[in-house]
Amino acid sequence: MHILSIFPTLLSFGLVAPALLRIMVGICVLLAGWERFKKPYKWASVAYGVVGVLITIGLYTQPTALVGIVLVGFNMWAEKKIAPLSREQKLLHIFTAVVLLSLIFTGPGFLAFDLPL
Repeated sequence: MHILSIFPTLLSFGLVAPALLRIMVGICVLLAGWERFKKPYKWASVAYGVVGVLITIGLYTQPTALVGIVLVGFNMWAEKKIAPLSREQKLLHIFTAVVLLSLIFTGPGFLAFDLPL
């Protein structure tokens, strides 16, 4: 038995979902870089800025997402050294890492500079 889709015409817009995720997580990474500039390890804010811009415009999305996952892990470690993380902070870090991981598998989506091989 196959379950029918409620909105089957929307399935033809499959490249829009990764694009929306990519743009949103890129903006979140840029904002995290701005916050990181006010704290120790200021070099990480530059890396956050580069990753945020590349993810937002969709250039080198898959390798940049890998670097972004490493930066999110570093940020969790650095924040935990200063003060314990709240549940919301942990969830936001995990959510950002999962969206970046999904971009590795799905690609950049619509309106990106990356071209599929």
